[in-house]
Amino acid sequence: MSEGTTGDATAVKTAATSGDERAKRLDEECEKTTGHVIVIDGHEFHYNATVGTINIDTPKVKPAASVFYAAFDLTDAKGNADSTRPVTFIFNGGPGSSTTFLLMGSIAPRRIDVPDAAPVPAAPYHLADNAHTLLPVSDLVFIDAAGAGFSQIVDDAKKELWSVDGDVAGFSAFIRAYLSRRHRWNSPKYVLGESYGTTRGAALAYRLQQDGVALNGLTLISNILDYAHTLDTSDQYYIGYFPTFASVAQYHGRAGVGISAEEHLAQARAFANGPYRLALAAGASLGDDDRRRVAERYAELTGLDAAYVLDSDLRVLDTRFRKELLRADERIVGRYDGRVAGYDLDRTAAEETFVVDDAFLDPAYSSLANAYLRDELGWDRVPERRGFADFDWSSTEPGKGWTWWHKQPDATKSSWGPSIPFPNVVPDLAAAIAHQPTLKVLIGNGIYDLCTPFFQTEYDIDHLGLPKPLRGNVAFTYYPAGHMLYSSEPSLAKFSRDLRRFYEADVSGLAALGERPAPVVPAICL
Repeated sequence: MSEGTTGDATAVKTAATSGDERAKRLDEECEKTTGHVIVIDGHEFHYNATVGTINIDTPKVKPAASVFYAAFDLTDAKGNADSTRPVTFIFNGGPGSSTTFLLMGSIAPRRIDVPDAAPVPAAPYHLADNAHTLLPVSDLVFIDAAGAGFSQIVDDAKKELWSVDGDVAGFSAFIRAYLSRRHRWNSPKYVLGESYGTTRGAALAYRLQQDGVALNGLTLISNILDYAHTLDTSDQYYIGYFPTFASVAQYHGRAGVGISAEEHLAQARAFANGPYRLALAAGASLGDDDRRRVAERYAELTGLDAAYVLDSDLRVLDTRFRKELLRADERIVGRYDGRVAGYDLDRTAAEETFVVDDAFLDPAYSSLANAYLRDELGWDRVPERRGFADFDWSSTEPGKGWTWWHKQPDATKSSWGPSIPFPNVVPDLAAAIAHQPTLKVLIGNGIYDLCTPFFQTEYDIDHLGLPKPLRGNVAFTYYPAGHMLYSSEPSLAKFSRDLRRFYEADVSGLAALGERPAPVVPAICL
């Protein structure tokens, strides 16, 4: 609940301008602060909510972008903040996404209240105080990417900021400017990224070190750290998805009937990392009998028909799994949350014609984000909020599309090494940990996430190449939810508890947080 405005510290009124004029310049920086109180478990917490912008530069354009943020700082009853508290920088991914879902659904002091894994009615929507907010542990800063949300970008800066490395550099510039503006350079610092935000977050941890900022901790949820398998649909792509297929199938009663989710997933992991991996590696040399047996076991664990698996050459794309699993019921499965089921308009198509769970959730989150930021927190600038930056996904031209090239750390030096045509930030994360052995990392994934499968994340972390003494710097947590794991309130409650324990622990205590089962490794016989 709001207590009213405590100050418009540097609010600046600007006249409405046309889109063409906005492409050439930015609005002046602005900041508005309101005071609030939240009661959690009978305890009253005072906090300030600040919505504002900070302008950042690129090497070629100054200023290049106006970055919007929503910050929440715990205060005493008189509104005084404590600059020694931890501060956590939080962002969604995309790339080019606003930070609407994390702001409205996860660990901020207020949270959207909508049905879980089900259709969401139209407005009015309900916004409630969030009993699972992380605010008692850390101050929070939610950041919109350049050109998304309420952040602006000038046309000339798009070639730099709309790229893997330019985006990371821009977030580093914002964080450092924020630390200066708010006198937080000596605060414990954390980063939390979701989805492509994990790609950004892993690279950002290393980039910040090069820019003079050492993180205390890094939280990555719904992870995608290496795009290589996704781009070429290699064998690992299908292996990485398999346990999630099995998990979703069990949720819908198509597989694993009569056994626990843990046991079903253990069987799926063992199959994926053993017989299935070997079968895919054999390729055309796999015998017909072995191919049939693998297809039958695949079908048993995932609820698909064995003949369909054989027709797919043992390689079922995630898009087709979502369409095929519930075909007999004329329903499709959600991409971001496999618990969700909806209806498709083209029964004969191999893939769904829309993403059902996104269609359920996006209008509610977008509407309440505007209502919350404008009506409750006082943001009154003219440009409307964008869910995504308006770059052209089909274009490879810098400044129009997204530039996927990434310069990786050089293992033999302290800066950067070779460039690759897609983001693989596993080396960035490894370098960040090796350069700062006290850096702790929390990896969180939903077991029903058909966008960024948890088994692929396990594979990526297993290939960090860290020295053995540093492998304990990374802890895994899992949630009975999808990509936006906080959309399920029981999962959010667990996520909040996991974060509190993570912030309290040092690297030597992370083992107690870890939930990953012992990896199933096929016998190696020489």
